[in-house]
Amino acid sequence: MLLFMRVAQFKKYLISTSVLLFLATNIFAQSIPDYIEELVNREKQFSKTSAEKGIKDAFLSVLYPDGVVFRPQPVNGVNYFKSIGGIPGVLTWEPVYADVSNDQTLGYTTGPFEYKSDNNGETVVNYGQYVSIWIKPKKKWELMVDLGISHDKPGFAPQFEYNNPMTFGMKRATLDFIAEEQQKHSMEILKATDELYCTALNGGKVENSYKEFLSNQVRLLRNNNWPILGKSTSIEFLNKQQVEFSYKTDKVYSAPSRDLGYTTGTGSTTTTVKGKKVTQNVNYVRIWRKENSGFWRVVLDIEAPIPTDAN
Repeated sequence: MLLFMRVAQFKKYLISTSVLLFLATNIFAQSIPDYIEELVNREKQFSKTSAEKGIKDAFLSVLYPDGVVFRPQPVNGVNYFKSIGGIPGVLTWEPVYADVSNDQTLGYTTGPFEYKSDNNGETVVNYGQYVSIWIKPKKKWELMVDLGISHDKPGFAPQFEYNNPMTFGMKRATLDFIAEEQQKHSMEILKATDELYCTALNGGKVENSYKEFLSNQVRLLRNNNWPILGKSTSIEFLNKQQVEFSYKTDKVYSAPSRDLGYTTGTGSTTTTVKGKKVTQNVNYVRIWRKENSGFWRVVLDIEAPIPTDAN
């Protein structure tokens, strides 16, 4: 009888503990760190400005002087938007995922966008996913890279998530010249890593490359597809493509904390359609995070096709 009572009490303890853990987990999940919230609010204000003042004014209000947009080739964003007139239509978007480096100087958000335009009196809506990479050189976030892909209207509204890992990254060194050397070395390693990944894919070592270089939490963005989340799902999707690759690294950047960075580049994908090889040129942006093991791995991979008439 005593044993039965103790077992019953233990079960109650487990149930109570589970409830407390559940409540604590949900409270934590709703508590977004200030540095994540700051970036997300900046992104939301960017979208609001686009809706109220237009696409051109919105981009010019947030772009870093060296910021890059793809039109469709990578160009300086400030110079591009200053050189054109107003862009018709209404473009809005919503961040559903965000991540920030340990030193809070580099971050990114991604999520769905809607572009509404007029076609002979009828409103046409296009849907897709955007990726914004931001840097914080001083007191506010500025847009460094912007790229997106298109897909059909999504049938669901994803919940907001953010990454807050315990990573290998460290705080910026106190002395500027040491910090600059550490950052430079980190970017050299990241560039070599991206080049190695490109070489492996170009050489046909596809599945092994995905297993080695993709993070377990990778987000894969491909044209005409909704976001593909997770390593196993991404590998399954990519293996079905039966594609020959040709990639080349272009730009690379790493946060001074050396835990978050990105690479950009160009490439081509070749598939066989009805016995004929069809090649599509693409721009890519890969966001990398250094894991506790010390290795860089891809946490977001977006490829956007370059229209044939732009090649």
